[in-house]
Amino acid sequence: MEKLLQFDTELFLFFNSLHAPWADRAVYLISKGWFWVPLFLLIIYLIFRMYKRKGWIVLAVFALTITLSDQTCNLVKNSVCRYRPSHTEALADDIHLVQKPDGNRYFGGKYGFPSAHASNTMALAFLVIFFLSKGEKWVMALAVAWSLMMAYTRLYLGVHYPVDILCGFIIGSCFANLMFFIYRKWLSDLSFDKK
Repeated sequence: MEKLLQFDTELFLFFNSLHAPWADRAVYLISKGWFWVPLFLLIIYLIFRMYKRKGWIVLAVFALTITLSDQTCNLVKNSVCRYRPSHTEALADDIHLVQKPDGNRYFGGKYGFPSAHASNTMALAFLVIFFLSKGEKWVMALAVAWSLMMAYTRLYLGVHYPVDILCGFIIGSCFANLMFFIYRKWLSDLSFDKK
C-alpha cells in the first residue's frame, strides 16, 4: 500500500508540474460546472430530439445518476478522509496551485478521495454513449473528451491524486451502467401516448 501511495504521489507531481502561467486561468475556468452549461443544454436538446416525450424519463435518469455519483463520492470522502494534495503539508513546496480570480490560491475542499468531478463527468459520458451515441457519434466523442479533460484539470490544479480520479471514474461508470440497466429493464417501455 505504501508503494502504491508513493507512486500515486509521484504520478500526481509529474502531471501537476506540466503547467504554464498562461494556462492557469483557463484550466481553473474549465473546471467550473457553469463553464459547461452550453454542453449540458446541447445534451438536453439531443435527449428531447431523440426521445420526444420520453425525454423527461431519460433526463430524470441523467439527473438521478449524477446525484447518486456525486453524493456517493462525498460520503466516501468524509469516511476515508484522505487529504487532497493541496492540503498536504509535505507537498507544499513541490505543488503548483492556481490563483483564483479573487487573488487567493485554489485549494479545493479538505478531502479528495474519490474525485466527484471525475465520477460525475464519467457518469455523464457513459450516459451520453448509452442514450445518444446512435444518433450523434460526435457528441459521444465530445462527452468522453470532456470527462478526460475535466479529470486532467484536477491534477493540474493540484486538488486530486490520480487514484482519486481513477476511483471517481469507476464510481461514475458503475452508476451510469446501473441506471441504464434500470431504464432498459423497467422504464424504456413507459408510454406517454394519449389513449
